[in-house]
Parts: sequence; structure tokens; C-alpha cells
Amino acid sequence: MLLRQGISLLFIIYVKFVDCYPGEEKHDIGTLAGDVQNWAMLIQNYILQLASDGIKRDLTQSYLDQANYTYEKKNGEEIVQKVKLTLGDYFSKKKRAAERLAEKVREFHDDFLRSNSSINAKVLKDIDERIYRDSDIPSRLPDDIIFNPYFRQGVSLKQSSIKLPDEVPRNDRDVINTVYFTARLEETFLKNAKDDPLLRWQYFGSTTGVMRLYPGREWSTNFAGFYNDYDARIRPWYIAATSGPKDVVVILDCSLSMKGEKFSIGKAVAKTVINTLTKQDYVNVICARASHWDEVGKWHFYNTESLSCVQTDLVPATNSHRKDLIEKIDKLKAGGTSELQKGFEQGLDLLQNPRTGCQSLIVFATDGIDTDGEDVRCGPGYYTRSGYVPGPICKYNYSDVWELVLNRNKHLTPPVRIFSYLIVEDAELFPGNLSCRNNGSMKKLMTGENLISQMSNYFEFLSANAMSSEALWTSPYLDAWGLGLMLTHAIPVLSRITGKYIGVVGIDATLDEIENFLTKHQWGSVDSFLINDQGETIFHPRLKPSKKLLDDPIFTPISLLEQDSNGNPSEFSTILRDMIAGKTGTIRIEKAKGGKPRNYYYAALNNSEYSFAFSLADTDMEFRRSQEPLDRSKYDESYYNLLKEYKGRLLKEKFPGLWKKIDIRENEKKRYPGLRITYKHSTIFLAPKTHCDPTKYMYNDDLAMKTYEAHIWINGNQTDLGCESGKQKFNKGVRADVLITQPIEEIWRTRDFESINQIKWTNVGLRSGVFRTYPGHRSSRGYDPTKRPWYKRTSSAPHKTSISTPYMDAAGVGKINTISQAVFEGMTPKTDQECEVFKGRPLPGGCKCDLDSDCMTKVCYLSKAPGPNADHRRCSTERVEAVTGLDILYDDFQNKTMGSMQASDFRKSCSQVYTCRDGEPGCETRCYLFDSSAKLVMDPDFLLANNLDKSKYTGVTLGRKEGEVMKHLIYEHGFIKRNKDMDFQGSCRISPLAPKVTLEGIPKTPEESDDYYRNRGPIPKFHSEFGCIQDVISFSTVDDKLGSSGMITGNVSGPCMSGFYYVTALPKTNLYLLVIEDWQHYRETLFYNFNCKITRSVVNSGAYRIINGTCAHEDDMTSTLAQRGKCPMLKNITMPCTYTAANQSSVSHFLLVTVILLTFLIKF
Repeated sequence: MLLRQGISLLFIIYVKFVDCYPGEEKHDIGTLAGDVQNWAMLIQNYILQLASDGIKRDLTQSYLDQANYTYEKKNGEEIVQKVKLTLGDYFSKKKRAAERLAEKVREFHDDFLRSNSSINAKVLKDIDERIYRDSDIPSRLPDDIIFNPYFRQGVSLKQSSIKLPDEVPRNDRDVINTVYFTARLEETFLKNAKDDPLLRWQYFGSTTGVMRLYPGREWSTNFAGFYNDYDARIRPWYIAATSGPKDVVVILDCSLSMKGEKFSIGKAVAKTVINTLTKQDYVNVICARASHWDEVGKWHFYNTESLSCVQTDLVPATNSHRKDLIEKIDKLKAGGTSELQKGFEQGLDLLQNPRTGCQSLIVFATDGIDTDGEDVRCGPGYYTRSGYVPGPICKYNYSDVWELVLNRNKHLTPPVRIFSYLIVEDAELFPGNLSCRNNGSMKKLMTGENLISQMSNYFEFLSANAMSSEALWTSPYLDAWGLGLMLTHAIPVLSRITGKYIGVVGIDATLDEIENFLTKHQWGSVDSFLINDQGETIFHPRLKPSKKLLDDPIFTPISLLEQDSNGNPSEFSTILRDMIAGKTGTIRIEKAKGGKPRNYYYAALNNSEYSFAFSLADTDMEFRRSQEPLDRSKYDESYYNLLKEYKGRLLKEKFPGLWKKIDIRENEKKRYPGLRITYKHSTIFLAPKTHCDPTKYMYNDDLAMKTYEAHIWINGNQTDLGCESGKQKFNKGVRADVLITQPIEEIWRTRDFESINQIKWTNVGLRSGVFRTYPGHRSSRGYDPTKRPWYKRTSSAPHKTSISTPYMDAAGVGKINTISQAVFEGMTPKTDQECEVFKGRPLPGGCKCDLDSDCMTKVCYLSKAPGPNADHRRCSTERVEAVTGLDILYDDFQNKTMGSMQASDFRKSCSQVYTCRDGEPGCETRCYLFDSSAKLVMDPDFLLANNLDKSKYTGVTLGRKEGEVMKHLIYEHGFIKRNKDMDFQGSCRISPLAPKVTLEGIPKTPEESDDYYRNRGPIPKFHSEFGCIQDVISFSTVDDKLGSSGMITGNVSGPCMSGFYYVTALPKTNLYLLVIEDWQHYRETLFYNFNCKITRSVVNSGAYRIINGTCAHEDDMTSTLAQRGKCPMLKNITMPCTYTAANQSSVSHFLLVTVILLTFLIKF
């Protein structure tokens, strides 16, 4: 007893003096504070010296300061009116083309009916090729198919082609007649294309399944070489145009009797219905079942539930809600009883308050049987002397459901129609009676194949019941034919003779062109955005480019992009209400998102459901445009980036001997493998936005002519009239930027300093989209320097030298870091009197200054700009005109920075291993550089990372490597701030990301990337990534928390490691130095170390999928479409509906009695 008490006392004493586990001993102070401060200055000096020697930003700045500028007063209201006219005309042309085509379809169809004629051909192949060209039959393809960059594939601009769904009989008489009369549309197709060069696909989808498409094309194939199926009648543009808005509830029998193939078919029915809904529809899905006991008395809990994240209401059938419902349907498993009354109660509750009020529909999938077998009992059972007696087998009286639905349906407006699908079984009584008594229809399904055809009663009803002739613009979607994100203007066509639908006409408009309309009218810091009449964002600079979307987009509410989570600035809500209402106006917000004043100018587009807005800063009210130098004699020739073309026939003929002067080198394996470069010159790349017609530029594959025209322009003397003149291909000011930056070429070429061999590329990207790079080489066709991370990062903090995290070079030379600096718009000198009014406040550009802190931009320098105080330092202008930088191989960057960090005692230098303070071996000094987003820029482990595994070195957060330190910096010091945002256009993966094993078959150089879209083979429909809604977690640093000492220190001990850390800034850069002294890694085999990964993950940035993220898509509409008079007229057709009145058990009894009687009669 005494011994036990003694041990307890010793343990208490031990716990009192040691408040952590073994291996977690804390050290109160470190010994490297002075060294860390010194290291930070050494690394900063190295970076600044490298930038000074390699980039020569001061010289580029001097060129801009000495340039001539013109001043333009900008009027936001005039810009809005101008865009409204041009973009409105763009939509109007599409609308007119669709109306012309629809009228011709009606005319040709009715003419064919009046003539009471029928084509002599009995089969399609007998029809003349001038009338019938088939996208699925190689021998029937148009003869003149050639690759067209506007369509990104081979097409015929002289003839249309026919596409038939797989299940449509090719020799059906109606099909043949439709092919025949639609052949007369050729002339209309050609006229539309001539009148509007920006027109893309034109097509007519017939009720027979025939689709005629212009321009004609060969259909896409799968990997097996078979043509992909396509049925226009189930495409959203067709259904939206013919069926009108509707409220749909899908009730799925989830009982145990449905287990297996039956449940797979039932789920496929539900998904088919959901996939054919559009944004104008409302929907919810109910999984109907109830709890039960089993044969041994065990209780199994199941509940009837609505699958949408909104349980008690219908949700709009947007892409996000449809994806959410389909995913939840896929996860359902059969189980529970066939007690379905509660399911119909919930469905009718949802339709009690319809959202459209136009049509109410229930789609019901069931096996119809009235029992669930031996495993499902409707009572708990009981014990007797003989043993356990199971509860009774469930048997359901469906008459209660019939009466419930019939009675409640009498009071619904509009009344609900029920479409039942009996799966596999012969129990027609329950679903048949339910549908027929409620103006619906029932069909039996034996398989889940070709459900569109098997569910023809539902789809034919949708297209037959609505009397809609209203045209509509669809939501943006990814084109099935390869043109990216687009809108369709769809018009249903009704016969004047029969009053029935003939089909739907469609005319497409691409989002690329709409974006170009908006961005070409931007300048300075101006932003623009486009929304629909539901407040969903179609285009915004913060959204992903349409080319990067994985599938049909989930649209972000504009309020999330222009307001914070608390709805500030509140003034934007007024803008949003006005835009949704189609109003034109102007509102100034003193503290817009971002903290600075912005002026919003907005208007609605005529003939569409869209509104757009421009957002201007105060500095954008006056626009300065650089002018070409008056004396061109001291400016050398500039060369376009497509070096290969200078050795081609056209340019050799136009510029004899020029290719020799450029001295093009190919495939220099040591420095630039696989690339064409020139050491003698820089090259000029002109981003798509520098062109008057970016679309034409992007898809123009005549590279020789493209190079010739660019070379002539950038070196020419013709007057720069701008795109408005209609006489040139490049925006005003592009050539001026090329000329102003030309002198830097010689400086870059002749520089000589210690680290010159570490530098791969040096470049300057200007706000206009002009990009000059040395050594000269090719850039990818769609490259835009102003959209690159290094440009945005430097522009956001222009007073600092910015260093990127490591990344794989776009030109293919390896793992690099970019060091970049901002170049400001040429200085606007101000007199002392003009600057006097800012006394006591930060000074604007052009005012005399002594320190960086005197200026608004925090940049004070000696400028070569003329004017007052030319011999004194002056503040830079507020606007960033360019970003200039260099790319250095990561290995060289790390070796240089790590080599700078030698401890004064020569014992605890970075990466040096030594004996711990407690005498144990294995302690180390760990050193990292991280940026203002808490992402690692330098980590010793990056050196060992495989270049192909980007996840190991690109965008790695501090928390992923040193979670304990990150947690301290966030929650104890407040130095790192956690930010949360929502991405409605996120990318999720079916399987975890795996590193590439090889780059074979993947575009590695700009030339290969440009050619990829043209030369790639068939692409399978399956891919590992899919669109989803995500929470996006990011971090930002708060410099004020560094305190007066400029350093944060702390002792950390956790499940992963322990040590004493130091954090200090490299103040003239975007970097911070983290040093961990006595860093000791804990083995993950210890019993408490399973928390190590958790500790790191909770402080890691990234995008995380939100399962019910669709709930963020709020629909605040308070009135129905019916109340607003926007429903189409309905025919209220009577559906044919039949079923066998006997249920399954009755049929079984009948068969048994019949067999007995027959046996008796035969016997006697």
C-alpha cells in the first residue's frame, strides 16, 4: 500500500513539473535571432541585386517616363451606351437569323403538306446527295469539308448535314419526308452566314428526330470509332422551347423490393427527367419508403425524404441543383417498406405551392408490387413456448394512396399529372390506376437502355401540351460540338395547318465573343461583368475563363463577387435590383469590395435577358495613352514570336535575308530543349486582346500570314487609327508599346553579371497585352501576360519585388521561380503648389518626395520625366503600366539562398544537423521562404521533388509542411489571416490526383499546345475531373503583427515536431523567412502521433467540395410565372392511359386456378 502511494506521489510530482509528453519538451528562448535578421537581409539583397542586374526595371521605367502621352476624358455613361448598342446588335442579329430560319421551316413544311406530296425514295440512301448529306455516314459527308478555325474542326461552308438519333428508324416515311423538305433551308443558312460573319452553328431539330445542321460536319466518335449518339429532342434548348416552364416532383420507390436491377432502372428514370430540365423549371426528388422489422425482430429505420438541400420546397433546375440531385440519387440504396403514402403526401405538399404555376407533374418509378417479401415485417414479432414468431409480412392497400392523391389533386392549381413507370414486374394496378385517374400515363420498363425512347409518353406530352411559340435564350452551356461555352436562341416552330410542333430552330452565340465585346472597352483598372435576369454571373474577371470549364457551368451569384459575406457594400444591392429589372443607371460606391471608391455604370441589353456593368476607379476617368516616339531612327526592328515562320517561304520572299539576321537556334538541348530561340533579339508576342478581332486571331491557322502582318505593323509607319476605323487589325497603342520597350533588348542582351547563367527568360508584359521576352521564343496562342499570376501579384503590391512559388515553365525549360517588379505609367509631374493640398497625407504621382512612405504608391524615385523638380526624387504614378521580370531555375535560386544562411556559431546553419539541447541526436535548423499568401517559395524538399509532380512544389502552403508553426501564426499571433470564399465553378476529382509518369503525348512547348486542339484524337466523355461547388480556403499575412522588432518568435511542440521558430519579413519583397531552431521530427509510430496529418490539414489552404453547396443558390422570387402572366397556353390534352386491373397476387391466383381447372378438364 505504501509502495503504491509512493509511486502515485512521484507521478504527481512528475506531472507538475513536466506538463507535456516525452518528446514535447519546450524551450523558452532561441539563439539565432540575430542570425535570422541577418539572413533575411542577405537574401533580400541577393534578390534585389539579381533583379537590378537582370531585369533592369529602372531603364524600362525611364522609357515610359520619357514617352509622350495623350489624355482622354472617359465618360462611363457613353461607354455603356456604346456597348449596349454594339452588344445589343450582336444579340439582335442572332435573333433575326433564328426568326428567318423558323419562318422558312414553317413555310417549307406547310408547302409540303399542301402539295400532299411524298418523295419517291423508299429509303434514305436513295435520296439525291444534293438533298441528303449524313454526318454519320462517311460516304454521305459533304465533299468540301476542310478545317475551319472558327469551328475548330472540319466543316462544309457550302452544305448542311443530317444527324439522326440511333433509335430513329432511318427509313421511316416521316424521317424521309423531313430530310426532303428541310433541304430547302440551305439558301437560308447561307444567307444568315453571309449577313452575320460572327454566326456559328445554325440548326433545326425536328419532332421526328431529324436534325439539319449548318455548316455540315462529320460527327464526333468515341475511342472505338463509333459515332456518338445525339437526339436534339432531349437537349435542353429543345425541351425549354417546346415544353415551357414546369414544376416537377420525382417520386422514387426506394423499398427493398426494388433492390438490384429494378432500382438501377428507377434511378435512371429519375436522372433522365432531371437531365432534361432547364433553368426555367423547378424540381425535387423524393425517396419514398418506411421503417420495418425483419424476420428475427430487428428494427430497420428508414424515412421518406426529399433529396434536395431544400427539404420543403421545389428548387430551380439550375446546373448546380441538377448535379446535386443526381449525385444523391446515385448514392441511394434500396431498403425499407413499400409504404408510399408519405412520399405522395410530401410530393403534393411541394406542389401545393408551385414555383412556376404553369404545369405540375409527378414522375413515379416503382415495381408496383404490394409486398416486400419475407425480410420485411410490419410488426415486431413475439415469443411463444415454441420459439420466436416473426411479425406479419407487409401487404399494402394502395387504395389509400389513390384516394389521397385524387382528393388533394382537386384543390391544386394547376392540377398535377402523374406519369408512372412500372419497372420489370407485372403489377400494373397501383401505378396504372394512379396515373389514369390523374390525367397521366403509365408505361412499363424492362431495361434502363434508351430511356428517352421508352419514356416517350412523358416527353411527347411535354412537347405536345404547351402552345409555346415564344423564343428564348438558354443558359450558357458547353457546346456538344466543340465551340466551348455558348448561348442558344431557340424558337419553337408550329405548323399553321396542323397547329402542331414541327420542331425547334437554334442559333448559337459563343461566350468568347461576348467577353471580347466587354473587355475591348476596358482600360486602366476598369472591370466589367455580365449577368442574367436572375442575378447569375455570366462573365466576370474573377471567374474562370470559359475555356477552362469542365462541364456546363454552375453560375455564381454576382453578389458573392461584388459584396462580402455580410452584404457590404449595401449599395451594390441597389445596382443588382436595377440590373435584374432591366434598368440603366449610375451609382458610386465609396467603399467597394477591395476598399476603394468605384463608379458603377450599368444597362440592360435589348432583345435578351442580360445586363452588363462597368466598374471604374476615380483614376480611370482620365486615360493616358502612350504615343509612338517621334524620332524612330534610334529604334531597331522588332520580331514577332513565331520564329519558325521567318524561315518559311512567305517571309523569306517578303524579307530576304532577315532569317539569317535573326539567327534562329533550334533545340539547344542544354538550355532550351525542343525550342526555337534567338540570342540576338527579343521577340514580341501580342495577346488576343491586342487584336481588333480576338476570335479571328485565336483560330487563324495561317501562321505565315499572321507573322507577316504582325511584323509589318509593329515595325511600320502607317497611322495608328485604332479598331474603330475598321482598317487595321490591332488596337490603338499596341505599336507604341512595342517601340517604347524596344531599347531594353540591347540592355538584356549585353548584361553581364555573376548570376547571368541562372536566368532562363527575361520579359516585360504591358497592360495592353504586348509581351517582350528574351531570348526570343514562341508563346502559346492564348497567352496573356496580364492574366498570369506573376503579373497580378506584382500589380497588387507594386512597391515590392515579387517572387513566385516554383512552377513548371510554360515554355518547357523546367522548374522555375519568377522575380518581377512593377513599371508605372509615365510620370505626371506636379508643381509644389499642386502637391501642397496633400500636405500631411500620402502624395500622388509626380510630387516631390524623400522616402517611399511619402507616396501613395510607396515608390519614390529619381525619374527622367521632364517638368518641375526633375532633379529631385518624385512619387510614381498610381497606375501600373507593365510588369517586368526574369525566370530563374529553382535549383539555382535555392542553392544561393540556402548558401546565405550560415550561422555565426557555424553549428546551427540551415539544414545542419546537431545534438538537441536534451542531449538527444537528430535536431536540425529548418529554413523556409514563404510569400504573403503563406505559400512556400523555398523549401529544401523542393529540390528533390520530381518536376512532373507539381503538387510537391507548386502552391504548397506553410501549413502543409509545418502545421504547428502555421497554427501559432494564425491563432496566437494573428500574423496569418484565414480567408474563406466560395467557388461555384470549382473542379473536383473522382480519383486522387496522381503525378505524371511521362510527358509523352502531352503538349510540352507552346508550338505543341497551339497545335493540340487541331491534331488531338477523339476525346472520351469520361474524365476524372468534374465541376462542383467548393469552399476555397486561402491565407494572407498581416505585416503589422510583426511588431516593432520586425520578428515573431515562439516555441512550438505538437504531434509532428517541436522547435523554436523565428519569422521575419524581407520588407522590400513579398517574402518572409521562417527559421526553426532545434527542429525535431516526431515519429508517426508513437501512439499520439496520428494527429500529425490532422494538425497540418486544418491549416492548409485549398478548395474543398461542399456537398450541399447548392443551398447557397438562393431563389428569392416571391411570385409564380403564372401570376406574372409568363406561362405558355396549354392544350390540356387527354393522355391515353390503360393498365391491367389485376395486381400481381391476383394474377398469380388466377393462373393457379386456371391451371387446376385445365388439369381437371384434361383428366376427365
